[in-house]
Amino acid sequence: MAGRSSLGLLRRFLAETLRHRRLLALVAATIAGSSLANLAAPYLLKVAIDQYIVPGRLGELPRVAGLYLAALVAQWGFAAARNWYINVFGQSVLYDLRSRLLERSLRARMDFYRRHRTGDLVSRIINDTSYVNDVLVSGILGGLGDLVSLAGILAAMFMLNARLALVALATIPLMAAIARGFGGRLRAAWRRTRAALAGVSSVVEETVSGIETVKAFGVEGDAERRFLDASLTTMRAYLRVAVYMGLFWPLMNLSSTASLAIVAAAGAYMVKAGAASIGVVVAFIQYVQRFRGPINNVVSMYDNLQAALASLERIYEVIDAEEEDDSGVEIGRVEGRIEYWGVWFSYEPGRPVLRGVTFRVNPGETVAIVGETGAGKTTIASLLLRFYDPERGEILVDGVDTRRIRRSSLRARVSYVPQETYLFPGTVMENILIARPGATPEDVVRVCRQLGIHDYIERLPDGYNTSVGEAGKRLSAGERQLIAIARAMLRDPDVVVLDEALSSVDPATEDLVRRAMGRLMEGRTSIVIAHRLRAARDADRIVVVEGGRVVEEGTFGELMAKRGRFYRLYTTQEEWATPAAPSTS
Repeated sequence: MAGRSSLGLLRRFLAETLRHRRLLALVAATIAGSSLANLAAPYLLKVAIDQYIVPGRLGELPRVAGLYLAALVAQWGFAAARNWYINVFGQSVLYDLRSRLLERSLRARMDFYRRHRTGDLVSRIINDTSYVNDVLVSGILGGLGDLVSLAGILAAMFMLNARLALVALATIPLMAAIARGFGGRLRAAWRRTRAALAGVSSVVEETVSGIETVKAFGVEGDAERRFLDASLTTMRAYLRVAVYMGLFWPLMNLSSTASLAIVAAAGAYMVKAGAASIGVVVAFIQYVQRFRGPINNVVSMYDNLQAALASLERIYEVIDAEEEDDSGVEIGRVEGRIEYWGVWFSYEPGRPVLRGVTFRVNPGETVAIVGETGAGKTTIASLLLRFYDPERGEILVDGVDTRRIRRSSLRARVSYVPQETYLFPGTVMENILIARPGATPEDVVRVCRQLGIHDYIERLPDGYNTSVGEAGKRLSAGERQLIAIARAMLRDPDVVVLDEALSSVDPATEDLVRRAMGRLMEGRTSIVIAHRLRAARDADRIVVVEGGRVVEEGTFGELMAKRGRFYRLYTTQEEWATPAAPSTS
């Protein structure tokens, strides 16, 4: 999306803010009031000088002075109201923008998450939206007020003296040329800065999330170096921006000051020639001074706008990310007949992970999928859940191609127990309940009794109300896996997928987890991704995957008798698992 025109980005964003028309109308009213009050004060000063001070009619001067004071008070009041309504409007737009970003992030295709780091997405949702709000909402509306003031000042100056007004505008083309010359460079520099800042966020996110690993392996120095490298990249990006701004602002200020000097000199000459009154020149000087403030604000908004447009590009990249397609047929209960026919799949073009995978799972059958790391076992499970779709071939559920089934409908019938269970901050009860909206605590207790884990959960410090901590870190791996199994059971699925569910379970809870898994799979079609090959012995059939292909298939006894690939994997693993006998020499 980089390179999209600034005007196109602004049009899209401003069109989306129009849903808050009522607040926008209040902002517009206060801007108009503030601008009118701002125009009145210099004009009243001109009247006071030309009509009362110069002619010596000082008796009526207090009335004009009162009007002048009233104009200043009105200007302050309208400015305060304007700032309030701009902030209310800005926070409303910010709320909408962040909500849309999160909603689109949740509905994005899984390959979107393979391309973006977590810290980068967090930075877009928090940092970029805040900056866009500060500049494109508060900044632009404030700038709109400045533009209205500029238009009013120009009109007033031309009404007072057209020739002097033209003199005052002499430096405007120079300002415009300077702004245009620096605009593209500033935007590119800010884009790099935002990307660099997101990189810092990613490093911090990854380091804090993996702090146990960092400490366990003593790589604090490496983590610190990664952070310092990312910070150095950010600093260099900011310094590039500072160079451009260091050139940009002095040139703009020089042009603005030159305008004031030119008006003062030309005004003095015109007074001497009888072409303008003293009051007009004084009013012009005040108008030019007031003109200078809005010009500086608009110019300031201009270079900030380049940074905001860079953030807006990053925001729209997420909003425009391709969503998971949830169209298709709605399914109810399924028998659970699963078939893979010639399935090919790649995460990256030209590097297939699955190469023509074919096998079937009969209703109520348990099939274990085994193979070395990287063979494609987890990808097989991911395709059944439609995290991704096959590039070639098809996956059928009860004879229906999964690509024809709504993702939400399919996932309602298939429960997934991952290798690493993620828990949200909250209690054990809350984490189980997320599996089925509308379920009650009584439903959870009933399911846990069926799984045989109710008494274990009750023995936790606060039972079902035990806090799991951030990402479930207050619980052991086995306890987290018990919650994952309870989640799966609460959905009352027809098909169960367990992805190496015992690989990281601690010995203290392994038997309990194994029994709970057995009860979850009772009467259901089950696919078990097995890293520990002993777990495959109880399966009805075993599918051996190697290099993305199915190389063997059969029962445990058949495959062991065949002495093929599974036999070699199994005996090798058993040799590693069985301690060598002590030497008697």
